[in-house]
Amino acid sequence: MELFIAIGLPIVLLFEITLLFMSDGIPSWVQQYKSYNSILWNFIIISISTVTIIIYLAKR
Repeated sequence: MELFIAIGLPIVLLFEITLLFMSDGIPSWVQQYKSYNSILWNFIIISISTVTIIIYLAKR
């Protein structure tokens, strides 16, 4: 069951979102983030790195 949740669920969601975007076009809220794409990616990468470092230091 955990394997399905870890692998199957994201694949199913990605497939459904792809079909939705193909049939209705890209929604306006998605187009709004295209201009902030690099800022958003940088923020996500920095956030993940920070949380990883905090978890590593907490386990020591």
